[in-house]
Amino acid sequence: MGWLHLITKPRRALKKMFYDSKKTRKNNIVVVNSSSNNTPEGGGLHGHSRNKSDVALDKEALLSESGGELLNDHDKVHSSKRKKRTSSTYVNAITVVIFLEFFSWGLVTTILPEIFSNFFGPESKWIVLGLTQGLKGFLSFLSAPIIGSMSDSSGRKLFLLIAVASTCLPIPFLLIPNLWWHVIFVALSGISSVTFSIVFAYVSDVTTEAERSAAFGQVSATFAASLVISPALGSLLQAYAGIQTVYIVSSLIALVDVVFIIFWVPESMTSIDLGKQFDWRHASPFTSLKVVFSTSFMLQWSVIVFFSYLPEAGQYQCIIMYLQSVGFTKPDLATFIATVGILSILAQTVVLSYLSKRFSEKTTIILGLLAQIVQLALFGLFTGKITLFLIGIVLAFSSLNYPAVSALMSQNSSKEQQGAVQGMVTGIRSLCTGLGPAIFGSLFQYVETPLDGESAHGNSPLTMLPGAPFLIGCAFVFVALFVAVNVNARKRQEFPSGTSIEIASDIEDDFVNCVVSTPTSPTRLTSVVDLK
Repeated sequence: MGWLHLITKPRRALKKMFYDSKKTRKNNIVVVNSSSNNTPEGGGLHGHSRNKSDVALDKEALLSESGGELLNDHDKVHSSKRKKRTSSTYVNAITVVIFLEFFSWGLVTTILPEIFSNFFGPESKWIVLGLTQGLKGFLSFLSAPIIGSMSDSSGRKLFLLIAVASTCLPIPFLLIPNLWWHVIFVALSGISSVTFSIVFAYVSDVTTEAERSAAFGQVSATFAASLVISPALGSLLQAYAGIQTVYIVSSLIALVDVVFIIFWVPESMTSIDLGKQFDWRHASPFTSLKVVFSTSFMLQWSVIVFFSYLPEAGQYQCIIMYLQSVGFTKPDLATFIATVGILSILAQTVVLSYLSKRFSEKTTIILGLLAQIVQLALFGLFTGKITLFLIGIVLAFSSLNYPAVSALMSQNSSKEQQGAVQGMVTGIRSLCTGLGPAIFGSLFQYVETPLDGESAHGNSPLTMLPGAPFLIGCAFVFVALFVAVNVNARKRQEFPSGTSIEIASDIEDDFVNCVVSTPTSPTRLTSVVDLK
């Protein structure tokens, strides 16, 4: 039983500590060092008596957001250990993991459509891909909140290892001529391939609110960076060394990623956090849904994630085939992917950092949604090769949404809920990953746009508006934009620099006394919690 429980569960902590020590008096001091320290509205310190049900002395608000330090033996020990590594050390380690994972998949990106078409047939391949991604997305939707919650109590590293290994497991099965093995393992990998929910929870553990948006952007930019050269390199290896060499190299890179996690990625949570017991009542995706949707704030942002990522997932799965259908060659595709990847890196690092410093997360997300609407509309209206390359610039800057939304939801969640909340975001995105390609594939089939590359050779004419599904995708993003514009931002209360918070408790009198004093005011704000 540590001092953390004195803040989060005062009655239970006080009874154990004070009855076991013959009802002696204890004190705890929190010194706030930050220049502007924020406490969420409704969670704070008020100058009147409150019952225990109203207590909201949240450690995330008083410590993580404020830069304060809880002065007791346990935290001093763990603080000294954590000071050996900076937050950038942890973030850099996790970016290596992301880069290797998606670089291994990027090597086979331009190869998979061709081999799927040869094995399953031009028409059946879309049914197979739709069912595969649909099942994978549904399984991830169910499992992501559970795995995120379990990582809150059992640590991030173990579940990061499981997630990465599961995501990369289908790659070696490409070496088997029967592609059904690969398809089956892709679908089943959805049970635990929820890398980003663990990664963003990991980053939340080691960063402050001020650092979080930039750190999330760095992680998302790494995903884009992994796709800058990997598709072109995969095509080059296929041309000079054969397709089997591509599969072997991709599998070896995935293996290196797993080994890197085991030996070089540090755990982001302290032993105090790891000591919490997992509540199996939360081992249900619907329980996690209930927790996240318990406030209108989380519900609204969940709606935004769903309606913005649904067309994004469909576009991501269909874009290569669509570009081939309008005349892109393999070198054109590799150049397009590399260009968009490089611009996405700039968008999610330089641009996101600039916007997060000058605007709120909500404004940043709205700008990203506007960029997404513009690029979807342009993809729907134009088919010229040069024009599509220019549209790719806007496509890159629409990638701001995911890291910005994840950072916003992280900042409005307690430390104990980071894994669950990020798991919920990943779960919604996983559901979209299953639904998006199925919807877009059906829409392309409906408008009779060939996605098997036939039109590139002149065998099948294009329809008058082959990009119509992208225009329909705009309607989904408009829903997300409408909700984002009307969602209310959470207000925060600020404490000046040098504010100190003292928590004094006495079990004999059944009270907890919280005193807040500021250097600019002689008034001492006191909150008394009655434990009777």
